[in-house]
Amino acid sequence: MGDSLLKDVFKMILPVKALIEEATSYVESEVNAVLQYRITDKKRIEKLLDQLLNYANMSDKADTLFKQLCNFYYFIFPVMVSEWIVIYEDMYGNAENDADFVYNDDMNALIETKRVMGNNSVTIITGDKHGDFRRIDALCSLASTTKDDLLIILGDAGINYYGGKREAQFKHTLAKLPITMLCIHGNHERRPESLRFYEEVEWRGGIVYMQPEFPNLMFAKDGEIYEINGKKCIAIGGAYSVDKAYRIARNLGWWADEQPTDEIKRRVENRLDQENWHVDVVLSHTSPLKYEPREMFLDFIDDSRVDKSTEIWLDAIEDRLDYEQWFCGHYHTNKTIDRLRFLYEDFFELK
Repeated sequence: MGDSLLKDVFKMILPVKALIEEATSYVESEVNAVLQYRITDKKRIEKLLDQLLNYANMSDKADTLFKQLCNFYYFIFPVMVSEWIVIYEDMYGNAENDADFVYNDDMNALIETKRVMGNNSVTIITGDKHGDFRRIDALCSLASTTKDDLLIILGDAGINYYGGKREAQFKHTLAKLPITMLCIHGNHERRPESLRFYEEVEWRGGIVYMQPEFPNLMFAKDGEIYEINGKKCIAIGGAYSVDKAYRIARNLGWWADEQPTDEIKRRVENRLDQENWHVDVVLSHTSPLKYEPREMFLDFIDDSRVDKSTEIWLDAIEDRLDYEQWFCGHYHTNKTIDRLRFLYEDFFELK
């Protein structure tokens, strides 16, 4: 009786599933066109997200396409995409239950590290967040982190982007996370030294910027060297925004001091002089020119018009510097070249 009922249900589901797969295939061509031509028609994107969300529970392809759209358009329509992600999580489970949003090998390794180490603290490095801290939230929960654990974000954390009440509320939310953050300056955020509410505070042998009410949210000062896990780590932030024209035209956040000034460059070099050009770790936002991952370049951006003065300067630094490891973000990729490691979604434990 039970087997017969299951067979009848299965027969009913199969035609529905076939129709959903057919509908998904139609939407897939639309999604591919939108992504290929970087279309910024907000209503068109919302319509695609709405269609895919309805199919996602019965179509793996629809689920994948939905996440591809969210990943790409988050940086163009962050508020809109965030709202769709919340709807997705309400319908199909939150981030902690979704493998594509949360789990990967490096996160599982960190969870195991925390389990074995117990009360001992760990130092974790990751890439650009752009205001999306869902994976950090999941890591803190699953690995049972505390404020003794340190998370280094390699620029574009998205904490100093919006300003006003929205930003203050965001900081209040992040301050509740059981982890301490050290953020390198990126190119999609304001410099903390330009904001009146930040104070210079001594931390692990160097100076950081901090708001007294958010002591676990710190921002590195370029050229400072911090003692972290017995290693000398120098911070070098900033980069050029290839989307500068887009952001200015649409009155989105862009700041003229996104790249290191001549004064900052001198400060970095003077500090390295004091160390006889030897440090253990470099923490930068962008990379030396020789290591830039060209496969991540956007087809619609004319590379000849991109200001690479920061990367050229870092090239000269890298040629001269005696170091063990170099970590950077900016390019939204996870890869290792020689002693340099790009981080985006991955987590790396600094030992």
